[in-house]
Amino acid sequence: MAKTNKTSGKLAIVVIVLLLLVLAGSLVGNFLVYIKFDEKKKSVKSLNDEYEKVKKEYDAKLNEVKELDEEIKKYENLDSEIAENKKLYFANIKKLEDEILAKKSKKKIAYITFDDGPYYNTYKVLDILDKYNVKATFFTQSGNGKNCWDNRSANCFNLYKEYNKRGHTIANHTYYHAIWGSTYKSTTEFLTQIKNQHEHIKKQSGGYVPTIMRFPGGMNTAKGMLGQKGFATVTSELKKMGYGWVDWTAQDGDGGDLTSTDQAWANFKSSINDNIEVILFHDYDSRTTAILPDVINYLQKNGYSLFPLFYESNMVNKK
Repeated sequence: MAKTNKTSGKLAIVVIVLLLLVLAGSLVGNFLVYIKFDEKKKSVKSLNDEYEKVKKEYDAKLNEVKELDEEIKKYENLDSEIAENKKLYFANIKKLEDEILAKKSKKKIAYITFDDGPYYNTYKVLDILDKYNVKATFFTQSGNGKNCWDNRSANCFNLYKEYNKRGHTIANHTYYHAIWGSTYKSTTEFLTQIKNQHEHIKKQSGGYVPTIMRFPGGMNTAKGMLGQKGFATVTSELKKMGYGWVDWTAQDGDGGDLTSTDQAWANFKSSINDNIEVILFHDYDSRTTAILPDVINYLQKNGYSLFPLFYESNMVNKK
């Protein structure tokens, strides 16, 4: 009987041990599952954190894009506003011209123009105009090539963007300006040079569309070289292209045989006698550049308002 009790006790111990082992295994298993679950939980949290970080970055970028879109729209509207203001600006000048020509106003207007550029010296001219807050008109040609005639190491085509950026009128003076060469060879050649320079101005300036041209040597030279019939053909085509053409009423003679700055100044002063003046200068001439500040002061002191030329001006021929 005692032996049976002893065996039963051992069996009970074995069962208890086995139960404890099973329980321990279960606990270990559950613990391992918990550890894996916790790791998964941490992994998910890490992924959530990363997602939130990426989402914030995305939202920030999205806001930047929206802000950029708004800025672009502002600039688009600004371009329209500038165009409208420019249109109104020139309309008011035209109205003033009409009043002056009808002798209803004692005010005066001067249009300062420069022929044959761009040149490296043009930068000096532009800086002087900026200093006095004056806008002018530049009749450009491309016969000198890409490199500046007065500084072959410089790219003069860059000046087209400068004209545009600084608010000046860019005008067409034919592509080659070869008075005794190809330019007046025929009406076809002349118009080809106008078209080529037109496209050149648009390309180099960043989109400026010229509507004014000046015949190399002036209208009388063009009539003499092309003949009356050829001149009529050219002007008819120019009108179809949306162009007007203009000569000048005053100058300092820098396109001829100037001997000194004093002579340039004297020539300029003696040529100013109309209430509306279109003044011819050349932006390669150092004597003109030297007297330009005095020219501006003289005109303003004598009651002239200084403006850039525009297509609708009475001074621009369209007939």
